[in-house]
Amino acid sequence: MVIPGLKSNMINNFKKDCLKRFTSNGFPTRKEENWKFTSSRNLAKFENHVEEIPSIEHLNIDDNTLLFINGILDQGSLNNFKFNDKLNISDLDEITDNSILEFSDNFNEDSIFNLGISDFKKGFYFKFDEKLIIEKPIKIINYYKADQNFSRITSFNIFHVQSGSEISFEENDIYEGMSSFNLKLNKFIIDDNSVLKFGKFNQGVDQNHQLSYNYFTMKKDAILKIDGLNKQSIFNKEFIEVDLNDSGSDVNISILNLGKNNDHLDNNILINHNAESCTSFQHVRNILDNESSAVFNGKVIVLEGAQKTDSNQSNKNLLLSDTSNAYSNPQLEIYADDVSCGHGSTTGALNEDSVFYLRARGIKKTDAIKILIKAFAKEVVDEFSLSSIQDISEIALDSWINEQH
Repeated sequence: MVIPGLKSNMINNFKKDCLKRFTSNGFPTRKEENWKFTSSRNLAKFENHVEEIPSIEHLNIDDNTLLFINGILDQGSLNNFKFNDKLNISDLDEITDNSILEFSDNFNEDSIFNLGISDFKKGFYFKFDEKLIIEKPIKIINYYKADQNFSRITSFNIFHVQSGSEISFEENDIYEGMSSFNLKLNKFIIDDNSVLKFGKFNQGVDQNHQLSYNYFTMKKDAILKIDGLNKQSIFNKEFIEVDLNDSGSDVNISILNLGKNNDHLDNNILINHNAESCTSFQHVRNILDNESSAVFNGKVIVLEGAQKTDSNQSNKNLLLSDTSNAYSNPQLEIYADDVSCGHGSTTGALNEDSVFYLRARGIKKTDAIKILIKAFAKEVVDEFSLSSIQDISEIALDSWINEQH
């Protein structure tokens, strides 16, 4: 249910501070580590704001779905939401607890994150009940429809999974209308002994640019699993930052990116091990054709005192053309001595010996290539924690492979 309350100056002060920082710094340049392989130049062109509320009659919205229209929660979907009585929803301008609005220095120093905070119109704080078990994933649909070209659509929401709960989200973006820059900011608070599974499927369109900032804070014995498939986008950059703030927490991130034509796909992941006996795993795979490009900028920081840390990063890139490019930058910063940390990265074309092996057994070359591409992708898709995201990804992968070959 929605809780009405008194408006607070806290969010307005936050927005003003962010606007000052963005005005001072402007859009990021390639001199900044997090933007070294991705240009923000085109994003500055998106200055218009969406004015009209589009019709949603053609969308299939059930009682397990929260719909956001051009970044703002649709009241109709909320009224129909079957778990309405299992959570409290507050407008962000009613927040009085400063900790709810706290973000990392990494995000606070990012120019476009500051632009997003200063720019969003209306956001919500979703606080789910303690010991809430929801077996079926809650669908989050972000519906974007710009009424004029070069529109910037911004959203900011906070999701709080309280102690002893198990909740899953399945996020899907839908793009219609004219060209837009969709800037999405989310914070997820994961309390003691709780589980959050967060699956995302994104299929971009030629005229849309997507940039998201997802910040996760985790308490004692919390579990976070992130699954993601990004299928083609001229610009898709995602920041994921996870703070493991108490012992026994575990995060697993598995992402597959499929790029063709001039697509650009960028995953910027930072895991902060701030407490002992926590684990983290990153597995990102990119399959790139034509003149597409992908970036993996993954970093793990293990603070002093975060003993018994177990962390691993894996980035593998399959290049299907001579003009595709992958930029891989796995990093470790370790300030504790009793840890197990590793990272690995590989980039290359299809193995010709494997193609020859399949052809020698009567399989056509085009079919052999499809088999090997799918096998490469399946290694990460099979790790997805949500079967619904696995199923969607399988279909999207087959479609993408058949389109290319």
